[in-house]
Amino acid sequence: MRLSDFEISSIKTLAKHHFGNDVQVFLFGSRTNNQERGGDIDLFISNLNGTQLKTGEKINFITDLILKIGEQKIDVVLDNPAFRNSYFFKTIHKTGIQLC
Repeated sequence: MRLSDFEISSIKTLAKHHFGNDVQVFLFGSRTNNQERGGDIDLFISNLNGTQLKTGEKINFITDLILKIGEQKIDVVLDNPAFRNSYFFKTIHKTGIQLC
């Protein structure tokens, strides 16, 4: 996994701040592969208590994360029951790395 301890800690802290203590965050995409270089930070965020996550929270989370770790390309996908049967969703859960 190509994230620093500081980046992981920042993601966890800010995710809990914006989405609550029941938040789950998965890293997926190229940053999960130690052999690759570069790439954006791809995060999938869900909530164990079933609360629907809001786009405004996502925007605030990304903004605060950039302010904390520095400007980087960060993509955040929020859990959505409508896409749980999709190949994309299944791939994230199969290959993603859970951060919290």
